[in-house]
Order: sequence, then C-alpha cells, then structure tokens
Amino acid sequence: MDKEKRSNITVTLTTDWKQHDFYIGMIKGRLTSSCPNIRIIDLSHDIPSFNIHHAAFVVRHSFTFFPPGSIHLILVNSESNLLSRLLVVEHNSHFFVLPDNGIVGLLFSSTPEKVYEVKFNSQGSFASLDCFNDIVKNLSNGKPIDSIGEAVTDFNVKISLRATIDESIINGSIIYIDSYNNAITNISKSLFERVGKGRDYNIFIQSNYNKINKLSTTYNEVEPGELLGLFNSANLLEIAIRNGYAAELLSLNVGGSIRVNFL
Repeated sequence: MDKEKRSNITVTLTTDWKQHDFYIGMIKGRLTSSCPNIRIIDLSHDIPSFNIHHAAFVVRHSFTFFPPGSIHLILVNSESNLLSRLLVVEHNSHFFVLPDNGIVGLLFSSTPEKVYEVKFNSQGSFASLDCFNDIVKNLSNGKPIDSIGEAVTDFNVKISLRATIDESIINGSIIYIDSYNNAITNISKSLFERVGKGRDYNIFIQSNYNKINKLSTTYNEVEPGELLGLFNSANLLEIAIRNGYAAELLSLNVGGSIRVNFL
C-alpha cells in the first residue's frame, strides 16, 4: 500500500484500562506526536482486567466497520508477555497489533497464516509502549508488514468455545454480557438454521425453567419484562428481557449453558 493511500490512517485502541488511567494519555500522546497522519478511535477501555476473551469479542465484531488499512491496537493483559514481543497480523485488509497472550487465536475464525513478531526491551511498567508506537509509525508510513517484523509460528493461541451439535440439539454457551445485561451466545444464525431445518424448537437458558419457543426479530415484539431471544447484528443468538436486565435477573454468566432442542 503506497504512502499516499496511508494518509489519515485510523488507529483503534482497545484496553483493559479505565478512562481515568494516565496510560491512555501516554499512548495517545506518543502516537499523535510521532504519527501525525493518524486518527485514534477509542474502541473500548471497559474491558475487564486481563480478559482477552472479552477483548477479542469486541474487536472481532467491530473491526470490519472501519476502513481498510485501519490499525487495531489491543492492549489487554499486554505486559504479561514472557518473550517480550508484540505480534502483528494483517487480516482482511486490516492490521492488528497485540501481545502474545493467546488472543490472536480468538480474533478470527481460523488462525492467521502469517504472524510477525516485533521484540522490545522488557524493562519498565509499560515496556511495550515504544514498540506499539514504532509499529504504528511504520505501518502508517506504508512499510510492508514483513519489513517490520519476523514471521513466526510459535505464538500462543487460545481457542474460542464452540457450540456442539447432534441431529436435533445445539449445546451452546454464553460468551458475552453486554452493557444492557443481554446475554450473547456462540450459537450463530447459520448453525441454528442448518441444524433446525425449519423445525419447531425450545431454547433453554441455563435451566429448564427459562424457556423460549419463538424467536423475535426486535426487542419490542414481546411485552415489557418478558424473556426473548433474537439473532443480533453479529448473527449470534442473544437472550434478553425487554426493558430489563436478563443476565442479572436470571443469574446468567459467561460460560452459562444454552440448549436448543428441535422437535
């Protein structure tokens, strides 16, 4: 990608810091001082501490809405890297800069074929700051990814929890609780339709007492306070209570079970 096309580069920032932390100012100040051709978008600073699964969900389901060539910095559990290196991945015309803590395996449907490492000095409480800055500077100036780092295959990979199926049952899990206390599952619309084949069904949420036998297309299709299920904008099955807090009221947590029985 030539330098002319690398002007006004979007850089997203996802961290497990909080808005009052001075680390946010540190990295934004360093980036804007050395990379005047970028604009920084705060994707989220509300990731639970060290929770790479939560961070991967946020980035995975939002990065495609940014322009091609965007650079996505993921600073979650970022100083836990024993090898003192960052990973750089190019995927679907986007760049991802992240620590080697397993999150690379959670971001995409399959592990990227080409992953590059950039090593840094491990001294200090925010040792990777300069490395993040240098990578963004090089990428925003149009340097090819293989000139920034060295290709590696020994990086840490964690695997997303997947739904299991048989002829008439899908056993899924809650993978994310959003700010409205809606519970998002790992059951995709395509999987639901492939296994269901148009059959009637019952959806059991963590127990046989919480049951749905009809999916909605909007939250307003049921009465206030009523339990509902729908496929959200990410095409994942979501459990909610209209004008209520499903996760809190039903004691739902990440990892909780969702079972779909087709009749």
